[in-house]
Amino acid sequence: MKYSLAFAMSLLLGCGSQESAPEASSVRLMKSAPSPERMPSEADAAGSVEQALVANAGMFNPVALAAQNLPAARIIIKNASLGFEVASYDVALAQIQKIVEQSRGFVTNSSAYIRDDNVKSGNVTIRVPAEQFEVALTELKKIAKKVENENLSGNDITEEFYDLTARLENKKKAETRYIEILKSAKTVKDILEVEQALTNVREEIERLEGRKRYLSDQAAMSTITINLHETYPLMAQGSNSFVAQIKRGFESGLQGFGEVTSACITFVIAGFPLFVLGFVVIWLLRKLLRRSKKRQTAMATPTAEKSS
Repeated sequence: MKYSLAFAMSLLLGCGSQESAPEASSVRLMKSAPSPERMPSEADAAGSVEQALVANAGMFNPVALAAQNLPAARIIIKNASLGFEVASYDVALAQIQKIVEQSRGFVTNSSAYIRDDNVKSGNVTIRVPAEQFEVALTELKKIAKKVENENLSGNDITEEFYDLTARLENKKKAETRYIEILKSAKTVKDILEVEQALTNVREEIERLEGRKRYLSDQAAMSTITINLHETYPLMAQGSNSFVAQIKRGFESGLQGFGEVTSACITFVIAGFPLFVLGFVVIWLLRKLLRRSKKRQTAMATPTAEKSS
C-alpha cells in the first residue's frame, strides 16, 4: 500500500520545467517506473518520497502558465517632476491639496522654507491613481505662474510582473504538492526533507508576493514631485541687499585688520626677549672685533719702526 501511494504521487508530479530543481538536488531522480512483472522491494518503497520530491521539482512550465495570464495592456509605472514659480506659496499649496483630493490621491511629503530675501520655497510629493495622472498634471500646471521645468518618466514592468505571476503560481502549486507528500511521509528523514523543501517554497512565495504587491502599488498610483517657489525680487532685500553686502564687506575688512594688528602685537611681545638677547650678542661681537683690530694695529706699529 505504501509503495502504491508513493508511486501514484510521483507519476502525478513528474513533468515540466526545472524552476524548483535546487530544492531537491540532493535527492535521487527516479528514471523509470517498475514493470508490472516486478514487485517493489522495501528499499523502493522507502525511496518513494524522495522520488516524489524530485518529480515535484520541475512539475510546471512557466511559459505555459504565463500564456494563460497574458496581460491585456502594458503595465507602466508613471512618474513626474515639476518646477513652478508661483505668486503665493501658501495659495499654491492649498490648490495642490485640492487637486489631490479631487484625483483621489494623497500627499506623501511636504516641506517649505523661507530664504533670507523672504521668498518662500518648498516641495510637495503626491501620489494619484494612474488613470488620473495626465489630468492631474494638467490641473497642476494651471497653478504655476511659470512652469520652469517638467520631467516625465515611465517604467515598463509588464515583463517582470508577468514573470512574477507565473513563478508565484508555480510556487503555490508546489506548496500544495509538498503538503500532500508530507502526509504520506513515514520516516523521520523523509519528513525533514519535505518540511525543509516546504519552508523554502513558502519563503520564496512570501518574497514574490511582496515584490508583486510593490509593483502593483507603484503601477496603480503615480508619483508627482512638485518644486515651487515664490517670485524672486529684482532687487535683493534683507541680508542679500546691496547695502547689507557693503556693510558685511566693511565689517569683514575691519575684522581682518584687527586680526592682523593683533598678530603683529603678539609677535612683538612674544619675541621681545629674543630681540634683546640678539642685540646684546651683536654688541659683544662688535666690541670683540674692535679690540682685536686695535691689538693687531698696536703690534704692527713697533715692527714697522724697527724695520725703518
